[in-house]
Amino acid sequence: MNALHRFCRAVRLLAASGAIFALAACQQEVEDYDVIVIGGGLMGSSTAWQLARAGQDVLLLEKQASEYTEGSSLGEARIARSLGGEGDIWSYMHNRTVAEVEELIAFLNSHEPGHSMDDIYTTSPVSYVRHRTHVFRIESIQQNQVDRYEYARTPQEADELFDLAMPPDTIMWREYKEHSGTINPQALIAYLHKALVLLQGNVQYRNRVDELARDGSAYSLLVTNTETGASRRLRAGKVVSAAGPYTGSLLENVAPYFDSLINPQRVFLAFFEIDPEIYHSWAEADKQRFSDLYPAINSTDPTPEGSFFTMLEGETSQGSPIIKIGGHFQRSDISDLDSVWREELTEAEIQWSRESTSRHLSLLDLEIGEEDLNYVQGYSCVYSLTANEFPYVTPVRNDLGEPDPNLVVIAGLSGVGAKGALAYGLIASDLMLGEDEPDPMYQKAKAAFGYDRLMSDLSQ
Repeated sequence: MNALHRFCRAVRLLAASGAIFALAACQQEVEDYDVIVIGGGLMGSSTAWQLARAGQDVLLLEKQASEYTEGSSLGEARIARSLGGEGDIWSYMHNRTVAEVEELIAFLNSHEPGHSMDDIYTTSPVSYVRHRTHVFRIESIQQNQVDRYEYARTPQEADELFDLAMPPDTIMWREYKEHSGTINPQALIAYLHKALVLLQGNVQYRNRVDELARDGSAYSLLVTNTETGASRRLRAGKVVSAAGPYTGSLLENVAPYFDSLINPQRVFLAFFEIDPEIYHSWAEADKQRFSDLYPAINSTDPTPEGSFFTMLEGETSQGSPIIKIGGHFQRSDISDLDSVWREELTEAEIQWSRESTSRHLSLLDLEIGEEDLNYVQGYSCVYSLTANEFPYVTPVRNDLGEPDPNLVVIAGLSGVGAKGALAYGLIASDLMLGEDEPDPMYQKAKAAFGYDRLMSDLSQ
């Protein structure tokens, strides 16, 4: 950061606080940064933190206000799970993220004690409830399994292990591991931004990137303040794109092929409370059985469209827990990306969510029907899908047909991002800075998300 830039930043801060003067030089100045990260969700925030740890001067731009009202990083609960087969990438991404969050917490506590892993993770059993047709796939995961689990193949075993009434066409297993359960995106983003600022990084909300273009060996960005409408020009030697479903339009001048590689699809989430009178009539043991049934992935309907994920997210003022439910394959096309976030759930979507929740609760064998599930709210969010539903964490291809490590893209998370957020950010940061790790699982994940994969997809 040059002296003029530092002086102009001070002038802007004064102007924002009510000063009425400005310098012509500052009005014309292009702000320079080592790295600009576009997108303040989990992926962008995680990458910004990793880059700042490595000594980079980082600016993180987010178009929303500091309290997010839309996007895949909205909310307080996503499933966090470790259980997978030997060499499973998603298990690695979860467990590496847990290790990285531990380092984040230690860093924050070195500045101000009081931060805890429990602020980010709620440890609880994770239930996998499957149709019996999944039995061979499920049992293959047990090979060399290091995570503790319990597995019920029959209704009798489900009764003995979990005190649940499982149908004969169903199998179920349950994962038990510290920091498996749910992860809180809202709290994690707040901690990442706090840590970034402690490292002299800069987080700017209500700043939308309208244009990204190459500027010699660097990158030029046109940025608009969504509150004032004022625009300014920024320049950075390195840029990280973590713009979610907006990836295609953001990169149209520098990597236009991403528009055909990322397919945004609307998905919906619904929230229900159990009728408070019903819930408070349960014995404490039944309330515990209910709590242990969440979070879960339920695929008892043998079709992909019938499967769902579900978890608890808070409670009502009357003390009744709020159940969140969504369908990984309940997807639809989007006509307008800017307005889809405000799209209300249809009656059919609410009913699907209610019926699916009721089916999951039937495992408790308690007197609770669909009519006892009160719809609280719902909202739309967006999956950014790739052809094989694996994300990209990759440099772009430059004009010479070579990888450009100065522009790294994280995109196509497709509902698999939250639990591995800091691991994605680590890989992106390492790509940008030329760092690497010999760990075989790190290398496997990096290859699955990386440049050679991108080139292969472009050749299809």
